[in-house]
Amino acid sequence: MTTPDRPYLLERVDDAAVVQLYADGFADLSPADRVLAYHLSRAAIAGRDIYYDQRYAPSLEMRAVLESVVKHGGGVDADTLARIHHYTKLFWLNSGPHNNLTARKFVLRCDPDAFNRAVRAAAASGARFPARPGESLDDMLARLRPLFFDPDLDPIVTSKSPGLGQDILSASANNLHVGVTMADLEGFVERYPLNSRLVKRDGRLIEEIYRVGGRYGGEIAAIVRHLAAALPFAPEPTRDALSALVQYYQTGEKADREVYDIAWVRDRDARVDTINGFMEVYLDARGMKGAWESAVFYVNDGKTEAIRSIARHAQWFEDRMPFDPAYRKPGVTGIT
Repeated sequence: MTTPDRPYLLERVDDAAVVQLYADGFADLSPADRVLAYHLSRAAIAGRDIYYDQRYAPSLEMRAVLESVVKHGGGVDADTLARIHHYTKLFWLNSGPHNNLTARKFVLRCDPDAFNRAVRAAAASGARFPARPGESLDDMLARLRPLFFDPDLDPIVTSKSPGLGQDILSASANNLHVGVTMADLEGFVERYPLNSRLVKRDGRLIEEIYRVGGRYGGEIAAIVRHLAAALPFAPEPTRDALSALVQYYQTGEKADREVYDIAWVRDRDARVDTINGFMEVYLDARGMKGAWESAVFYVNDGKTEAIRSIARHAQWFEDRMPFDPAYRKPGVTGIT
């Protein structure tokens, strides 16, 4: 329940709600569990930019421009800055310039020249921008302009039904396949279908493996460091799972992923746990490549007991279901 000192809805940004989550029960965890959660959260943050890049290759460059203007906006026209703030919030919420629900691109709703002036004003205030070697600020702005303002450039992040005669990979703006069409994949067997980017280079298909020393090697090495720091604070089953995850990140091999998955499922009594890795395949139009994700969670004893109480009374609810008693089941038990 929302109260004056405990709000949930912080703001709305177009069709998105920004909601406050509270760490109820975290203080009740043991010191070791709290430290474990800290290191796992650092591992999650270390991999955040992987997903940005997977969704859309220019996203990190675009984000760097936006955040530099937001941080050094003192000399920027107020209306322009408000529009940049609005777009930046949407960019953060969607991990890039494509809507998470519709998959369609959204654009910056301000005059492009006003945006250029905002960037120059921020630069004059000390902001640094991701210009390429030998590239002037104006050249950078010209190069990035269609990324921010052209709705027809890379309009859909994942296009599973692009239209007659169009290729689902070519029509998708994500960064999971580069220069690859479905026709290219005929007869090709991927060794790393879940954890690689597939690139066509000099007429050959190459799997760029997501692992230490491979694609996203820097980010994954940082994840591994934080996971290693978590090990001394983890109970044995959790430690086994995290160690297996580290091994998988180092090799990228399917067999090591299976060892991790089995260890993670076996760890049923952990009070602190995490999801960390290349998991869901919805970003890929052909449903093969895993998008990186992470979350850290823990047991809240009070809320857990409330759910268990409902489960214990499952038969009571079944007996009062609003349909013919002939269809009510005896011996109903709640989920565990």
